Amino acid sequence: MARRSPDGTYTIAAGEVSVFSVCPQSWHLKWNKREAESITTTQSVLGQRLHKDWAQFFEESLKLSNWIKYLIILLCLMILVFIAVSSSRAPLHELFQLSWRNRGLQLVLLASAALWVIRSFGQEALRRHEGSGFSPSDVTLAIDGSSILPDREYVSARQGLAGRPDALIREEGKVIPVERKPLAKKLRDRYVVQMLVYLRLVEEFEGTRPPHGYLLLGPKCRRIKIVNSETKQMWVSGLIAEMRRILDGGTPIPTPHPIKCAKCDVRTRCSARQDANTTLPDAPRSQ
Repeated sequence: MARRSPDGTYTIAAGEVSVFSVCPQSWHLKWNKREAESITTTQSVLGQRLHKDWAQFFEESLKLSNWIKYLIILLCLMILVFIAVSSSRAPLHELFQLSWRNRGLQLVLLASAALWVIRSFGQEALRRHEGSGFSPSDVTLAIDGSSILPDREYVSARQGLAGRPDALIREEGKVIPVERKPLAKKLRDRYVVQMLVYLRLVEEFEGTRPPHGYLLLGPKCRRIKIVNSETKQMWVSGLIAEMRRILDGGTPIPTPHPIKCAKCDVRTRCSARQDANTTLPDAPRSQ
């Protein structure tokens, strides 16, 4: 529900704007009247689990990358200690004679094994990084559900908006929000709306205007760029203005449709819903 400050202004969450863009009446029932407070759908539970698995999968890539750093440091220290100890006992050129009893050859074999392990860790870290929807060049700043890179929540009193992107990355010196939609089959307007709100918040709190954001759709994290254009932001401004009108006592205007209503979790409480067998009015014919 939109939070109301003592001065009477509302702080609207990015997720609310997303729901509103689908149907103002649905948003009004869920977020204002709290009709859906005790409703938990199978889809929402599955989405939460997949989102948690995604965050864990990505965090494992971070842990592997850290292990690579530790192994490289350990390998360098091992070589330095070996040379320092062995050179005091024998000429340096004798350390690498081809003999199984020679310490130099043993060191070479051990270092080769360590490099193989480092390479394996690096390949697995890269696989998990890309499998999470990120490119190798992405510098990740935050990710929801991570203990290594905790998420960032933005609450703007100036804009009256709040949001917590699923991830933040840095591209060419700018912070870019990323949103994960594990159950999405295609791009939806509501996903775009939510991303556009994040772009507004990132601009305010990070100090630079992001040129775009990324949506990661479906189980394979298909990456879609959402351009931060003035036209799209004007669209979102209109939605937010209408939401504030309703919060101040205005009446929401339903936008029912059999397909939307069938998936709505407050349809049993909505007098404007349309069932699957509802006949839609014919579209006007062009003259």
